[in-house]
Amino acid sequence: MAREREERRLARLRALSEAFGVAGFEDEVRALIRREVEPYVDEVRVDALGNLMAIKRGRSSKTLMLDAHMDEIGFMVSSIEEEGFLRVAPIGGWDARIVPSHAMTIKTQTGQKLKGAIGTPPPHILTPEERDKPFKLEELFVDVGATSREEVERLGVRIGSPAVIAYPFERLNERCVMGKALDDRVGCAVLVEVLEALEDEALELTLVANFAVCEEVGLRGARTAAFQIEPAVALALEGTVAADVPGVPPTRRPTALGKGPAITVMDRSLIAPPRLVEFLARLAQEEGVPYQYKVPPFGATDAGAIQQTKGGALAGVLSVPCRYIHSPVSVMRLDDFENAVRLTAAFARRAHELLEL
Repeated sequence: MAREREERRLARLRALSEAFGVAGFEDEVRALIRREVEPYVDEVRVDALGNLMAIKRGRSSKTLMLDAHMDEIGFMVSSIEEEGFLRVAPIGGWDARIVPSHAMTIKTQTGQKLKGAIGTPPPHILTPEERDKPFKLEELFVDVGATSREEVERLGVRIGSPAVIAYPFERLNERCVMGKALDDRVGCAVLVEVLEALEDEALELTLVANFAVCEEVGLRGARTAAFQIEPAVALALEGTVAADVPGVPPTRRPTALGKGPAITVMDRSLIAPPRLVEFLARLAQEEGVPYQYKVPPFGATDAGAIQQTKGGALAGVLSVPCRYIHSPVSVMRLDDFENAVRLTAAFARRAHELLEL
């Protein structure tokens, strides 16, 4: 049984990681998640922006919102040159230093996926000064093997076509997996598993699992979803920065792999309510779940938007540490993922206690 459960989990993580879901183009991810969650909830609906809301009715009409964003950072075709090369503009927070020379996948008008390479001049023809200077994003181009603009257009590529640097999901060893878009497909996978775990349980609060669009470009989906849901309590589930790597001092390491899910104390969008932080920590201790605090104020999450929507909500963040987020591939530990599922499920069962204080 344990082996079967592990294989199902890995298959889900692989499917979510490899799905194409650049911010604003989350259709493929949403369809995948919808199939996964429909058996476990009372209602599923999609709003005008594309947020997917899975609703499990509880004894109370008061609502717990669990949120994970479907989108990933990527690119958009911004121009097509006469010789058939593409120029792209970033969608979300890319570090320009790591973009050159990767494989890119472009989604065409018909939904087909076209491969290309992010081209740069070879070092042989660069001056010493040019070799030491990182490329700017606007200097890069994408080579899809075409010889003209007309050929590119016949392939279904247009200005506005979305693109992503894409590599396959892989298991590195018994502990770790590697794949693209773990920020935040790992949060989506946690949320699916929580709904599965709670399938036969009656909750005090009505649970709305929101799979949000467009987090990477300004927390847009969660803001409009929270306006509709009006949560009393909310928890954003994230794949967050793990910087336990050489060259990074301890004071700049928000989280580390292998220490369990991270409870956010503060980030750029949120100062987490102390009683929510304490509640999560106490739950973790009672459940025997290892945990850590995410303290340095790096990054922003959907919780910052949810907290401020309409009359406001008691909102926090629980994250799975992932090395190298906002890059072509990230690394995550499976035990951190498992412990995030356990703690989130416990939170869903007992979140009503926060409203009785």
